[in-house]
Amino acid sequence: MRIKVLNNRQNYMELPMTDAELNLEMRRMGIKDTVPMCKIVEVSEDDNLMSLLEGETVNMDEVNFFARRLESLTSYERKVLSAYADDHCIATMKDLINLTYSSQGLSLITDFSDPEQVGKRLYMDEMLVVSAEEEEHINFIQFAEKTLQENLPDVKPYGVFVEHGFQMQEVYNGKTFPEYFYSDKIVAAVEVKNESGDTDYLYLPADICSMDKLKKRLQERYFSDLKVTAIHNMHLPETLVPTPQEIAEIEELTFFNELCHEVCGFHKEKMDRLAMAVKFTGFHDFSEVTNVAKHLSEFEIHTNVHNDEEYGEYLVMESGLYQVDEALLPYIEYEILATDKKAEKLAASRYMEEGFIGAARPLQEYRQYGGEFAEPLEELECGYDIFCLFSPLIANLMVDGDDAGNLSGSDLAQYKDEIMEAIAREESPGEEARGLMRYFDRSRDVARNVLSAYPKVTEINGELYGVLACKIIEPLTEEDVGILKDYWTGQMSDGWGESFEQHPIDVGDGEIYVSFWNSGKNWSVMTEEELMGGQVQGMDLTY
Repeated sequence: MRIKVLNNRQNYMELPMTDAELNLEMRRMGIKDTVPMCKIVEVSEDDNLMSLLEGETVNMDEVNFFARRLESLTSYERKVLSAYADDHCIATMKDLINLTYSSQGLSLITDFSDPEQVGKRLYMDEMLVVSAEEEEHINFIQFAEKTLQENLPDVKPYGVFVEHGFQMQEVYNGKTFPEYFYSDKIVAAVEVKNESGDTDYLYLPADICSMDKLKKRLQERYFSDLKVTAIHNMHLPETLVPTPQEIAEIEELTFFNELCHEVCGFHKEKMDRLAMAVKFTGFHDFSEVTNVAKHLSEFEIHTNVHNDEEYGEYLVMESGLYQVDEALLPYIEYEILATDKKAEKLAASRYMEEGFIGAARPLQEYRQYGGEFAEPLEELECGYDIFCLFSPLIANLMVDGDDAGNLSGSDLAQYKDEIMEAIAREESPGEEARGLMRYFDRSRDVARNVLSAYPKVTEINGELYGVLACKIIEPLTEEDVGILKDYWTGQMSDGWGESFEQHPIDVGDGEIYVSFWNSGKNWSVMTEEELMGGQVQGMDLTY
């Protein structure tokens, strides 16, 4: 669904979006509130229920939820609800959301040429389902006659509108959204309540943006002020579903959410393999289970093998490791072959009720991950320092489509504001909390210590430099700085920077293509001390 919204400027949006996508679009329009409000100017489809809100200033989270609901409805259902909303002058977001839960007993008939089909339509709208056996014994023509006589159909320009057994459902209370599994990527829903008893849901995998919205709706500042009352499981094996008490703290919820991120694309067979591997390892912590999920391909799993004899037969008959003359099959000692293979290739193995499983590495190595790369669901309230990496900037100037030459840092200083605006446009959904640290996976120590990292530019002595501005909890070691430099260099050359330099920046008298990285011998990544040759006292840098 395409709509045009207005705040300081107009913008087209495709709904529904994720919470992070919606808030990024709002920030680009100058709206930084957790719950964004703006005016709906235009809705692309004429018969869309959303068109009733044109000209209204609305809660965009409600609009996004409503768009998710509309996406689940058939074209016929949308037409019926649109007819009802028009007939009853429904134009509040709360009532429109509730209407999407209230289609039972509403019908719109536009073709009376086949009385039996009219009856089937009316019956389906009232009963919602009809079995094949029922269909054989129902006189749909009589049902249509009875329904139309009893309910005084309303003739509209677009057809005959019938209310039969309809009752408006009060599902949305105007504060917290009802449970709704809007995506097949949802692994689980965490049901939470505030002290007033209001209930809402966090759908995992989630991000800090969704958590902020949840807390805002429940009018609480911290997750610890909420009570987890249930876990609604969609895809996880039951053995991996925690109890509400096990994710009552934000740290444990963050680690469980990381697990949901890792497995949201797993099909059922892969989920079952994961459950078997977790049982084999005996791990219980969410981070340990996540690490097993990350390295599930390292586990050899055969659900139809339960002893050495069967494992040996598998190795010979199915694995493709051996080419054996069929005449020799009766003479192969499968148990010995299986024992030798396990000793040679597997650090640990076991026959379980579910089958055979083996690990390529000692199990203790899979226990070493402690969730250092997990995306936080709540900002840490701790002191931090700013640590920056600097690198020279260059750019190519294009005027009227012609190459007008290269620009250095001193040339680019006048375009600082335009470049900063362009950097802001490069932000992707989910980067609000941690910036480029969202993608960092190189060192657990660095991931634990560096809270966030954002590309920026700053002017120093008339030169414009590229900057990676980081929030750090503790001073970085020399090794940590080296790792961070390598990561930022990779981002500038092949990741974030490669994308950024391909987008033109309008500077009035032409367009510039700015590169954070180049292969020149004078290019390097420097700390503040290295940049200034140790003369950093009193240096005033703003980011």
